[in-house]
Order: sequence, then C-alpha cells, then structure tokens
Amino acid sequence: MGEHTELYHRNLVSIGDILTFMTHDSLTPYKKKGTRASLSNVVRFEKSEENNPYRKGVVFVSHSKEDLTKGRGFVVTSYETLLEKYQTLSHWTPNTYRGGTYYDFKNRVIKGHERKNLKQINVIGMDIDTKETDLYNLYMGCEELGLPRPNLLLSTPRGYQVFFVLDKPFYIHKKEDYKSLRVAERLSNNIRKALKQYAPVDTNCVPFGFYRIPKEDNVLDFYTESARTSELLSWSIQYEKRNMFRVIYNSCNETSNNQIDTDWYQSLIHAVNINQGYYGASRNNALLTLALANYQSGIAFDVAYDELDQFNSNMNHPLPKNEFERTLKSAYSSKYKGVKRSYVESLLELWTDGRASFIGREGWYKFKKPREERIRSHYDEREEDILNYLEQNTSPEHPFVEGSLSWLAETFGMAQSTFKEVLKRSRKIVKKTKGRGRGAVTYLASKSVIFKSLLVSRKRQGQKAQLTFVNMFNKEEKQIINILPFGDEQYISDMTTLFSSKTSPPRIRSS
Repeated sequence: MGEHTELYHRNLVSIGDILTFMTHDSLTPYKKKGTRASLSNVVRFEKSEENNPYRKGVVFVSHSKEDLTKGRGFVVTSYETLLEKYQTLSHWTPNTYRGGTYYDFKNRVIKGHERKNLKQINVIGMDIDTKETDLYNLYMGCEELGLPRPNLLLSTPRGYQVFFVLDKPFYIHKKEDYKSLRVAERLSNNIRKALKQYAPVDTNCVPFGFYRIPKEDNVLDFYTESARTSELLSWSIQYEKRNMFRVIYNSCNETSNNQIDTDWYQSLIHAVNINQGYYGASRNNALLTLALANYQSGIAFDVAYDELDQFNSNMNHPLPKNEFERTLKSAYSSKYKGVKRSYVESLLELWTDGRASFIGREGWYKFKKPREERIRSHYDEREEDILNYLEQNTSPEHPFVEGSLSWLAETFGMAQSTFKEVLKRSRKIVKKTKGRGRGAVTYLASKSVIFKSLLVSRKRQGQKAQLTFVNMFNKEEKQIINILPFGDEQYISDMTTLFSSKTSPPRIRSS
C-alpha cells in the first residue's frame, strides 16, 4: 500500500480526539499559565479534580529525531499545549509519566522519561522499520491470532507504527514493585513476537518509549473501539501456553545435567513466599520445576521426595499433601525431560532477589509419540494436512479447491464427520458451499492464499486501495470478499457473487 493513500472521513475524527483517546484523559485540559480557556472553565476543572484520587500526568515530546537522539524535548502537562504544538512535533510518549523536568532547561534536555517513572500504560505500540511490507498481512495476522483490530496505524519516514489502545490502562505503582509494568511489558513482547510472522515487526524496540505523534498527514487508519485489556491478558496467557508448553519429539537420549547444584535451583528452593494464582510461576510450577531438576540430575525419587517435602513445608502457603505427591510423581513419570527455561526465569523474577539466573541447556518440556504410532491424529495435525494440500494445489490466481464434501473428505483421507469438525475448528481455512443435496459444491481455500489472491489482483491493476480491516473471516456468515475498490473488478465481481455478504467491513476513521 502506498504511503500517500487517500485518507477518508477526515471530518469524523480530529487529531485532538486521537491524542486524548490514546492517553485516556491523563493530562490536564488547560495550561497552568497562559491558558486561553475561560476562567470559569478552569475553576470548574480544578474543583472537579479536588476529589479525584488519580493525579494527572505528563508526556514528553520532541521536535525532531535529531533532537530526540540528543535528549532534547519538552515536558507537556496539558492537552491545550499538545494541540497548540503537535504540528511542529515529531515524537511523543503516548504512555503517561508521573512527572518530568530538565537536566538542562536552557537546552531543553529532558529528564524523567525512564521506565520506573511511568504513571500508566495506555497503549501497546510497535515499529515496522520498512516500507517493503503489505499492511493487510498485519491486520490479517491480528484476525488469525485472535487479537483485536489495531486502533491506530501511522506512516513514518522509514516504515509504519501500529498501536493498540487499552480500554483500561496499566497503572504503575512502586509499592507493588512495578508488577503492572512487568505484566504490560510481557504482554507487549508477546504481541510483537506473535505478529512478527505476519509483518517485520521490531521485537527489540523499547516498548513504552517515544513514538511518532499523530498528524493529519501520517494517520492511515484510526479505530475508536479500544482493545479490551482483560482479553489481551487472556490472549497472552494462551499464547505463552502454546509456545512455552511446546510439544516436541525426542529422537535421542539426553545426557543428564546436574541442575540441583546450580545457583537458580538453590535460590528457588529457599524461597518461602511462593503463592498460588500466578500463571507459569505458582507453587505448583515451582515444585514441578524443582522436581524436574532432580529428575534431570538423576536423583532418586525417594531422595527428591524428602528434599522437596521439606521445601513445601517451609513455604508460607504449602501445597496439600495429595497435590504435592501428584506433582512430584508427574515430574518422574517420564513425560517430562527437564526444566523449562522460561518458567525458571519467571519464578526467579517473582520469588527471589533476582541475583541468580538460569544457566544450562533449554531442556525439554514434554514429548508425545510420533504421529504414525498414534491411533488418532490431533485435529491441528489434520488441519495442517489440509493446509499443506491447499498450499501445493492452489495459487493466488486460482485460490480454491472445489468438489463435493464427500470427495474432499476422501481426498484428505478423513471421514466426513472428522473433516467437518476440522473445518469447524479451523481459523485458517475458509469453506463455502453452494447449492443443496447431491448437487452442492464446496469451495475450500486457506485464508493466506485468499489474501494473496486479493494482493495479486490489486497489484495487477496498479491501483491504490483504501486500507480496510480484513475482519470477514471470523464467522461463517461474514464472507470472503467485501473490500472495494481493490483492483480487478471482474475478479471481485465473480468472487462477490460466489461469496455474497450482508455485512460490510468497518469504515476507516482517519483524520
């Protein structure tokens, strides 16, 4: 998509709306000195703030990339100032800080934009440092991953920036040892790592630092429905579960590593305040990790039992005996072949002084029988079979495989009931049936090939398309093609006839 894509509906949303939306009204509306607002409005606001338990914060801004690299900028406390200055600014911090000042007031060298001075996390942002990418892939990735639609897409001189605006900010508190900040950072890392398979997202940038400030000439897409923070956290947990609990095949014997003499093991086994309710870092995970370290080190079950029983007894909130024994037996069941580095690091971060770190091989988490040794394949493996076939037998010019349902099931080597269930569960396969009874024809395609088909059509026509969120793949009644203008009108017409839809994708809201 070209950088100079026409912006639609400029009159619907102002830059001021976007700035306020992104920062959750966390700045004062008026300047402390020299405000143009009426005295009555200022007094009314100050009176309303008297009983507000949440103090307003500040954002940092800079006029140019060059100034920013030299640490030069301004501390902004009000929306009035932000709206007066934004046209002359290049960067800002959409996440709000508690306060700010200057190392050098004369030269405007700013101070206070460090991690632990954050007041609240309002947005999850990410960089794409190249123009050589198709932004539809990113939006499609959000759909496939179960992430919400991005709220803001900005064009930058070298690429793009994407933002999810949280409906409930993460409020940062020193007295809670910055727990919310760590959670927000972990969420940000997971989102960026997940989306990297769809677009060249920078996974190494500072998650809550400076970003380009929205302006009329760089806003490509704006969407006003905030991302639900609770749903993002649930997504993050499931993402970590899928990636940290990887099921892998073991084809060789691992030599035992001595884990029980390591600093991390000794640090963790002396922790007494480990509690429940922490995903991946609770009492059960700590016990399982320590037990796996014993198993990997070749320690006999009875010896490990005695040591870990003492560990459990020393905890402020020990596990019940039956749960303790079940966890220990599970560690010694041969299903697991060692500790998981990610869990060790999480446990050390939460429950120890942080001096010890994981040293050693990554370790195995869990393995299962090779597919050929199992009676029934998992549904995700069946789905992968279909996707592989579609990848080999379709193309962007011809994205569909068609035939009767029974013929397709036989082609993929499945019973019809299994075939239907795989399609029902899949988030990566599109299915549409035309007609009824014996004359019915089922069309099958992978979402990725459908998407590439649209891109080929657009490039063939050389037209610049309106950026529209591809949200039509999450429900069967939201059919495939409903994006206009896109390119080959006859191709679009044929596809739309085949997959007619009563719904329309969300409109662009840009300013």
